[in-house]
Amino acid sequence: MKRYQTIFLDVFAFKKHIFEYGFSVLFISRAGFEAAVYVRQTHEISDLDKHLLEVFLSSISVGYENVNLFHELRNAAFRDWLTRLPNRNEFINMLDKPHIFSCENCCVALIDVNHFSDINDGLGQEVGNELLRAISDRFQASFDDSVKKGRIGADVFGLIGPESQVSPENINAIFQSSYQVGDHTLPVNVTVGLCKLDNKRNIGIEILKRTNIALNRAKKNISDNFEYYAKDIEDQTTWRLDMIRRLRNDFGARKLELWFQPQVDLLSEKVVGMEGLLRWPDGEGGYISPAVFVPLAEYSGLIVDIGEWVLEESCRRLQQLRELDYGDLRVAVNISIPQFRDRLFVDKVKHALSEANCEPSLLELEITESVVMDEPQIVIDALRALKEFGVKIAIDDFGTGFSSMSYLQQLPLDRLKVDRSFVKDIKPGASAVLAETIVTLGNKLGLLTIAEGVEKREQASYMIKLGCDEAQGYLYAKPMPFDALLDFLKKQD
Repeated sequence: MKRYQTIFLDVFAFKKHIFEYGFSVLFISRAGFEAAVYVRQTHEISDLDKHLLEVFLSSISVGYENVNLFHELRNAAFRDWLTRLPNRNEFINMLDKPHIFSCENCCVALIDVNHFSDINDGLGQEVGNELLRAISDRFQASFDDSVKKGRIGADVFGLIGPESQVSPENINAIFQSSYQVGDHTLPVNVTVGLCKLDNKRNIGIEILKRTNIALNRAKKNISDNFEYYAKDIEDQTTWRLDMIRRLRNDFGARKLELWFQPQVDLLSEKVVGMEGLLRWPDGEGGYISPAVFVPLAEYSGLIVDIGEWVLEESCRRLQQLRELDYGDLRVAVNISIPQFRDRLFVDKVKHALSEANCEPSLLELEITESVVMDEPQIVIDALRALKEFGVKIAIDDFGTGFSSMSYLQQLPLDRLKVDRSFVKDIKPGASAVLAETIVTLGNKLGLLTIAEGVEKREQASYMIKLGCDEAQGYLYAKPMPFDALLDFLKKQD
């Protein structure tokens, strides 16, 4: 036996066949694989026999190489190359298997590593890869074989197993302590989406989609880092996607409308300007509320194109008003944060004014406090550039947010708008402290003030006493299409 072991070692050491009386040991090397084959023989083999053995070995080598290649292809298709965990395809296959649904109180989880790109960018991709392997190892050590594990995406892991194990508490416990990766100690935070499985057979890709919906919802959760899937979440998502599709189609078909609500001088009640307000017909004689579709437009990024159209349409209407001897009227337009993030925003505003040959001072851009606080420097830089060009700037809904007074002083403002919620507080025999504070602040800063939502005469009278300059609301006029605005202006004359 010892002699055979020596001969086998010699075969691998010298990488060649050994022919002895009564047996031969043949060496195979193919596709990085080495093997020794022991062949018993009853007589000394001839050169022809050796040649035939070579042909035989070649066939075995090719066959093994094909098997090995198939194995590698299967691994590439169903295994994650880095962690050797099942990949997304295999994870879906596991969800498709009937025995998964025989698991009582089974749950699926997706675990997203927060800010993983920062580790890759800051410490290098190799450190990022080592961290992913470390997380994979900790999953393997923390959950037994009843829990299936997988790597679903670049920094997203998946689990399938009993609810008692696949739970937010158990998953978060894995990330309580930091990870030691090379010379780095890395604390890791995660977001978790979970989906409980019922006894009904579902398609694997559908289950993964539901869990992913829960994960996306968890990313918006400010109190916890996890969320369970619920049908109403999917219904809301489906509704949102359908509304965005409709909005995109209707905008492309030029079905959106720009209405105008007059703004008046409080003392003379003469129209001094208008606010441009977007309207979306629902196709059934009504209109979809801006409170519904504007957030959808911002969420989808469509607000950038819509906002550009609103600017162009406003300037076009200003040009028409000038031709009709209403050249002193201004138009105010609301601007959202995605528009400011557009690097061409300032150029688009200037282009819209130039194309319509409009006086820049007749265009007023309205921003909210939340817009300023979201990207203060981007907003301030853009507004300063437009202010230098001659455009007027107003801050809308002032007092409803949590703006910093330092940012307020940096903004090149012309006007403060008193929010309708403060105007609504004005009642006979009572004082509206917030409305008074905002008007006083505007006066101190040398800004004009305009009250929104003025619906009653006593509200207008009170704002006049406070020193407010202008007003806008149903007491004077409701929002209206441009043709109706022209009729309204003629009657005012």
